[in-house]
Amino acid sequence: MKLTNIDDCVSYMISIGADKIPHRDEDLLTHSYRVSSMLYSYGRSMDEVKAGLFHSIYGTEFQRYKINVSRKEIKRVIGKKSEHIVNLFCTLNDRVNTILYGRGLKDPDKTILRWLEYCNIKDQDPKAQILKEFEIVLSLPCQVDEKHV
Repeated sequence: MKLTNIDDCVSYMISIGADKIPHRDEDLLTHSYRVSSMLYSYGRSMDEVKAGLFHSIYGTEFQRYKINVSRKEIKRVIGKKSEHIVNLFCTLNDRVNTILYGRGLKDPDKTILRWLEYCNIKDQDPKAQILKEFEIVLSLPCQVDEKHV
């Protein structure tokens, strides 16, 4: 039963407790929803938007929580393409640099992961210097640093 709309995906995330998992100063669901919304606002595909909502569902090198859910279950919920991206995002070593510099990655995964990481970082630290590097590889207008204008 692949869920096709984001509201159903959010309901699923609540059902598995993503709204109860601490993530920085809030919960995983709140952060993940904003990442997903950013991807949508940039015109990314629905597969990417769903991957954004589930991007840390398996935990990452930075987030060591564990939700009792299998890859098979997540594939069933968000589809094979979205789950593939989620799994890559959660399991890459030195994830930020691997994605930014495309180490061992090929398109379309490389570009999709770059968008996902860009939105992930932007949500957590909108002034992070590394965002400028992502904006270059994604051909986005760079953010203006108001201190240096």
